[in-house]
Amino acid sequence: MPNRIATAVAATSVVIALAGCGQNGEPEPQAFAPTGECASPPAADPSTAAGWIGWIAENRDSVALVVGDGNGTVYEHRADEQQPLASAVKVVHLAAYARAVAAGELSPDERVPLADWERWYLPGTDGDAHPRALERLGVSGPDATVTLDEMVSAMIRESDNAVPDYLRDRLGDDALREAAAQGGWDGFEPPTMLGTMLAMFDRSLGDSEASWDAARRYASDPARRAEIQQIPLTGDPFADIDRIQRFGNTGSAADLTALHDAIADGSFGPGADLARAHLEWQPAPPGFAGLGFKGGSLPGILTEAFALRRDDGTTATAVLLTSGMPEDDYAAALGSFAHQELLLTAASDPGVLERIRCAM
Repeated sequence: MPNRIATAVAATSVVIALAGCGQNGEPEPQAFAPTGECASPPAADPSTAAGWIGWIAENRDSVALVVGDGNGTVYEHRADEQQPLASAVKVVHLAAYARAVAAGELSPDERVPLADWERWYLPGTDGDAHPRALERLGVSGPDATVTLDEMVSAMIRESDNAVPDYLRDRLGDDALREAAAQGGWDGFEPPTMLGTMLAMFDRSLGDSEASWDAARRYASDPARRAEIQQIPLTGDPFADIDRIQRFGNTGSAADLTALHDAIADGSFGPGADLARAHLEWQPAPPGFAGLGFKGGSLPGILTEAFALRRDDGTTATAVLLTSGMPEDDYAAALGSFAHQELLLTAASDPGVLERIRCAM
């Protein structure tokens, strides 16, 4: 089902590359150095790490940022403002899953029919995250099964959009709210990835409850599923992004920071180890014991949350939420992922964090 919306929404499934390391895993030279005074911000350029400082400074009213080194130095900008989260919200679904496993309510080794997973899958709207997950897991065929933990890994690694709705339906909204609250995120309202996409077909879906009802109908009614899958998606995703974001997938940089921090340092409680293992699926940069992350994007929206865990128990965190990015800037950012380099460097280098503070 190739079309512009499907292509643009593919960014929700971008697999975050490990930033800050060269091809041999060695640290790359720092792009910044402490200045000792507030110099003028660099020119805005989302294709470079330094240019991101200038871009953030020029777009401060649509950016939220929290960076802390875990040793008492924290910089916050619009930290409590509600922002679109895109797939960064999936850390809540992961936390709820891990909490249920710790309580004995779910088994990570449970075999789940692929058909049950794919009831929540709308082809053409996830940038091929689901097919890439199946390829990694070596799964194919109508009678195939996967473990529940393998499904969750697809939600985090490839950013599969079907798994969070599967978990929401199975665990219930209260489980998601309680998991978020356990990590310091109060007032969480569960989103629906599938329902948000269905709202692009059906303009009568005007709120999050209606879109969730539509998602559950899609998952439970094979005829409805087949009908929806035959409807071509058309339109300009940058024009329709306000509608895509009307269904509750919002949160603050402070919310994301609190949950990632709680998982990384274990204060989340039962389930923290399992959630941390999923988030830390890529090697940590030099000087750290673990790198946990989950980001996402939609047209004009980039979200990123990192937790860098040290052997001494401290955790550096970096969360960036952007919205309203012009199409060219958005494309440049996705082509380079330079914002990741900036965040990882800022979380471990006081000089870079000072450059950001000065620019803002």
